[in-house]
Amino acid sequence: MVRGYLVSALLAALVAAGPIHAQSPVVTEKSAVREGFVFPATGEVRVLLFRPDIKIGETTTAGLFQTQAEWHGAARSELVGALRAASERRGLKVSLHDEENAALTEHRALFRLVVSAAIRHKLFGRDPLPSKSGTFDWSLGSGVARIAPQADADYGLFLFSHDSFESAGRRAAQLVTALMGGANNGGAHFGYAALVDLGSGDILWLNVDLKASGDVRTPEGAASRIEQLLAGFPARAGQGQP
Repeated sequence: MVRGYLVSALLAALVAAGPIHAQSPVVTEKSAVREGFVFPATGEVRVLLFRPDIKIGETTTAGLFQTQAEWHGAARSELVGALRAASERRGLKVSLHDEENAALTEHRALFRLVVSAAIRHKLFGRDPLPSKSGTFDWSLGSGVARIAPQADADYGLFLFSHDSFESAGRRAAQLVTALMGGANNGGAHFGYAALVDLGSGDILWLNVDLKASGDVRTPEGAASRIEQLLAGFPARAGQGQP
């Protein structure tokens, strides 16, 4: 239900962006940083990496999405490895929280709702909330500290990845459609990543990519996807993007 709402919000964001013009392409990637946030110039930046929230499967000829457990396992393994490597390249001290508990499950659901609201009202939508005009001010609340109270970390990094690959029948149907002058929509690939203050629950940075690339089932594809989702990630003072 929550994931369906997120997908609807993402599709609504694309519609809100308006028609495609050659001179003005639709924006499909945006990021935002909470006003005033910077990493400390000195000392360790300790980040807890939450296991990526992944939805991966195949679109059938009829257009129905079917999850693939084997693909899910491969994608999770590759994305976790790529996420850890990318974080360390950014000078972060990272640890992986790979245990799903009630608090994490609850905050994953809350996180999807908050991100869908940020997408609709701030990043891509055209109906901004008056109370958040001109600011990036979204939070999960201080309850986020209950996820892993024993973890020695200041920040948490959440990541969501959705990939729908076309079946052979679906590709053939799309080819016929294209030959007849229709649009070939291909598979759906999108995701987002966000940095959260584990004390206050404030979302400090968010990046959303509505048209991601890379096959997340492979090391190269997963590394490419992670770099796309970490675009605009805050850099420490004196340190540029890797």
